Amino acid sequence: MALLDFQTSLAQLVRVSDGGDPSKGVSLTPGERRYLSDLARNPAFCFTVKVQRSWCAGRAGKAAYLTLSILTSEKRELLLEDWVGSGGGTHSFVGAESEAFLQFIARRIPDPSHELTICRMELAALRSSEGSLIFQRPPLSRIDRADCLLRRGRYAGVVHFYAEPERVLNALLKREPCPAISSDVTTLIFGPGLDRLYTRASWSEMALYDRLQSSVSAAELVAEGFTRETIARLVEGGVLEYAE
Repeated sequence: MALLDFQTSLAQLVRVSDGGDPSKGVSLTPGERRYLSDLARNPAFCFTVKVQRSWCAGRAGKAAYLTLSILTSEKRELLLEDWVGSGGGTHSFVGAESEAFLQFIARRIPDPSHELTICRMELAALRSSEGSLIFQRPPLSRIDRADCLLRRGRYAGVVHFYAEPERVLNALLKREPCPAISSDVTTLIFGPGLDRLYTRASWSEMALYDRLQSSVSAAELVAEGFTRETIARLVEGGVLEYAE
């Protein structure tokens, strides 16, 4: 066995302690497979695996603290176990770990649901907060240029609340019954240049954000009825940005 294959096998053995195949992607002899099989039952190795997985779960728990805190303990433990089992909880950068884990959670929560709304809110707040560290307000005069192209901001996002946001947040944080899912949706829009990093989105702001599935010229947007004031407000807040 090459050293790299050996290291890879050990790493996979830690990750697939639930009974998966640790030899996936590596070339092993029958003797080497027996060695790994014996090692998996070794008490010292099992303790190491338990400690490592506990560390990963703790790191992941901090990475999505708000979202996990409002879920049932059973759902929370299942998500952490699945995330760590898939290789999560080891990223060196907390921001990257948080974003990946929140996206992982979002795919496993009913849509629509208040829990999914909070998950998406935590993710949007994370992105806009990170973006605010490097965000610089762009010159708005560029909007008037014929060659000006706009796109969604890299650190922007929208979150739909299916009840009054304050009622949803208070109910979840106090562990009280949540209001019923409503068709009357309130949308918060996030951007690194906005006050508090978010604001309630107006109908025109939401329509403009939805319109930019890909880059569109400012002139075309104005021709479609979007006002320069709305475009400028979202550019200034980092919700939209100039496409190079």
